[in-house]
Amino acid sequence: MINSLTLEKDEFITQTGDQNLYWYMCGPTVYDAAHLGHARTYVGSDILRRVLRDYFHYNVYLSMNITDIDDKIIMRSIERKQPFSEFARFWEKDFLDDMAALNVEPPDVMTRVSEYVPDIVAYIEKMISNGYAYESNGSVYFDTATFKEGGHCYGKLEPNSVNDQERLDEAEGALSVGAADKKSPGDFALWKKSKEGEPYWESPWGDGRPGWHIECSVMAGDTLPCPMDIHSGGIDLRFPHHDNEIAQSEAYYDCKQWVNYFLHTGHLHIKGKKMSKSLKNFSTIKDALKEYSAK
Repeated sequence: MINSLTLEKDEFITQTGDQNLYWYMCGPTVYDAAHLGHARTYVGSDILRRVLRDYFHYNVYLSMNITDIDDKIIMRSIERKQPFSEFARFWEKDFLDDMAALNVEPPDVMTRVSEYVPDIVAYIEKMISNGYAYESNGSVYFDTATFKEGGHCYGKLEPNSVNDQERLDEAEGALSVGAADKKSPGDFALWKKSKEGEPYWESPWGDGRPGWHIECSVMAGDTLPCPMDIHSGGIDLRFPHHDNEIAQSEAYYDCKQWVNYFLHTGHLHIKGKKMSKSLKNFSTIKDALKEYSAK
C-alpha cells in the first residue's frame, strides 16, 4: 500500500508483528449533512477494512472520532438558536444514518470530543510539563520551535506547507482568540479561551474548549497502542491537522514515531473542482441515494 507518511509503497507489517491491526480514522465534524466527498472517504476505508479482515485475515480494530466541539458547530447552533450539544447530536445521527444507508460498517469504538475534555486537559498538562506547550492569556499553544529544537521533525507529512499561514489560520477556526498570544505564528491552539456566549469547560487555564487537533491525539491514544498501525482521513487533513497530531503525540509520548502508516483519500472532483461545502458544488448522500442505489 502507499504510505502517505513516506510516499512509498511500503510493505505492511503490524506494530505487534502478528495479525492484530490497530487503526484510527478521522471522523466527521457534525454541523451539516454529509456529502459525496465524505462518502468517498468512508466507503473507500470500509472496503479496505473488509479486504484486510476478510481476505488477509487481520484482526482489525478500528477507532473513529466524532468532532462535536468545533467553531463551525458553535456558529451554526447560535445562528439557529439551538442548544450546542443538541445541534451536534442531531447531525451526528444524520451522519451515522448515511453511513448505514451506504452499508459502511460502524467502527469498533466511536469517541466524542465532548466526552474526553478531562482527558484532553490532562494530555495538555503533560505536554506543558514536557516543555512543548505554553499558556498564554487563558489559552494554551503548542510550541513548534521548542519541538524542533528537541530533535523532532515538524511537518512530516507536508514539510513544504509549514509556513502556509493561510492554512494554519483556517485550521485554528473562525472563533480563535487571535495570533497575538502566540510565541510564533506557526504555533497552534491546544486549548482555546472561550469568549462570552460560547460553550466552555473548566480547566487550569480558565474556561475554554479544546483546539481542533488535540482531540484526535487524545482519543487515539486512549483507544489504541503507540505506535498505531494505520491512521486515515481525507487528503485535506494532511496539513496541518495530521501533522499537528503527529507533533502533539510525539511531544506527549516523547517518541519519534506515533503512526506507522498513513492513508489519505483524495478529493472528489466536480467539473475540475473539488467537491466542498465552501464551493457549494456538493451533493448530499441522501440526495444521491434518491437516484442511485448504494449496492
